[in-house]
Amino acid sequence: MALLITAEDGIRTRAFLEHILWSFAQPEQAKASLRTALSTLRKHIGPLASGALIANRERVTLDLSMIEIEADASRGDFMEGFELPHEHVFADWLAEMRAQTDSSTSQGKDLPWAPRDRSRIILDELLPSIAVLPFVQRSPGNATAPLGSILSEELSRQLSRSQAFSVTSYMASRQFSIEDVRPADVSSVAGVSYLVSGSVFIDGHDFIAQIDLHDAHREKVIWSREFKGSLSDLLMGQSSSLREATSQIGQTVVGEAVRLVSFRPLSNLANHTLLMAAIVMMQSKHPDQFEKSNEILDTLLEREMHHPVVLTWAGIWHVMQVQKGLSADRHKSTLMAENLASAALAQDPAFSLAHTLRGMIASYLTFDFDTAQYSYDKALQDNPNEALALLLKGATRAMQNHPDEGLRLTEAARKLTPLGPQRYYFDSLAASVNLAARDYDRAIELADQSLQENDSYPSTLRTKAIALQMSGRADEARDVVACLMRVSPDFSLSRYMQEHAAAFTPSGRDWASALREAGVPE
Repeated sequence: MALLITAEDGIRTRAFLEHILWSFAQPEQAKASLRTALSTLRKHIGPLASGALIANRERVTLDLSMIEIEADASRGDFMEGFELPHEHVFADWLAEMRAQTDSSTSQGKDLPWAPRDRSRIILDELLPSIAVLPFVQRSPGNATAPLGSILSEELSRQLSRSQAFSVTSYMASRQFSIEDVRPADVSSVAGVSYLVSGSVFIDGHDFIAQIDLHDAHREKVIWSREFKGSLSDLLMGQSSSLREATSQIGQTVVGEAVRLVSFRPLSNLANHTLLMAAIVMMQSKHPDQFEKSNEILDTLLEREMHHPVVLTWAGIWHVMQVQKGLSADRHKSTLMAENLASAALAQDPAFSLAHTLRGMIASYLTFDFDTAQYSYDKALQDNPNEALALLLKGATRAMQNHPDEGLRLTEAARKLTPLGPQRYYFDSLAASVNLAARDYDRAIELADQSLQENDSYPSTLRTKAIALQMSGRADEARDVVACLMRVSPDFSLSRYMQEHAAAFTPSGRDWASALREAGVPE
């Protein structure tokens, strides 16, 4: 229980538990011992409490929402009086936990393992797992500041914000050093697919970090970069250099997924690789790639038919099919998306991305903005860092004639560094919010950024054309409308007023007039 309670999100890999508790046992014996221990634990805590324990092939999870921790240093040390004779790995872990608990208590800080939200628990099997190893600090002179540990912990937190990974707790991975062990050895114990390692040294008021990303199974460095940043920003948790590193790591991993899908049969790929590939291909401007993402999601639904992550992304695909102008039957696409959102929430009622999907449907397919706001609020209640929910809530608030709030929310969403291939979508919606706020120059700037990544997304082209027309740049607006009509030959003002959420906003008629003046047919 202590090992699970002190884990980030209450999650430990089976390999980690076997290594900590039965380090001298043979692998099969350790696996059997863990199965027996879990069965015994369930019997001791009873049927109601044992519902908090969730175990699958790879991980054991404790629902921390069912746990209350009483921290009172006067009652003794962490796990006082408890020892496991001869298990030195556990003894080292226990000593470290006691030291951290004592330090936090004496400084009046929260416990280092205080419960957090469990919004990411259900991602455990499908997203690629990653661990950040302790960075080597190469310090001149006699400097002894633990900069390597600080940087590694902050990078772990940055990666945890992304929906691209399931991040192993830094407390679990800090026992390893890439200089002493092989990546495959770390992977076998920590149960991860990717490792981040590196070195760091101080240069005046700045730090310089060399960061490497390893494919743990192939024991290959697949990405390596040097980053320089401010020490004060790092210590305040506001390092833009680490945010950029996180973004590049995410893009590298999804790029690997697409490469593998392109060159290897689908049946031989791990599920998380399929999911990453589907997410990337879903953002493609090429219709055949978009359709391919649906085939991949269908494969995943066969393998993981009750998994809320797969159900949710399959639902998002149907919404995007309408948004990209590729749906032959809008009503059918709406029903499919609604059914998949309901199925995902039936599996996990608190899953933030599924609530976000329900909001997308209400915002862009059924135009029920009140229901959309409720869904986004539910998503953010479960995960305040759900970037897509923040973005879509901001866009919906702008459609409800609250552009200032919309601007604040969409900018917050863009700062959360979404998965690389989705950037065009974030910039596109942010452009529409600036259009609602009548900041036409900013709307055009963001639309251009979006079009650099995806030059055939209809919504971005519409936003840019309207902003140009309303800012007096009629010739440029007509050029953009010409591009829009090539991308969406069936688009017309009558379809715009019937099928697009923007037409239902207070500015909808003004925007329709701008599109008419720029050359969109009736």
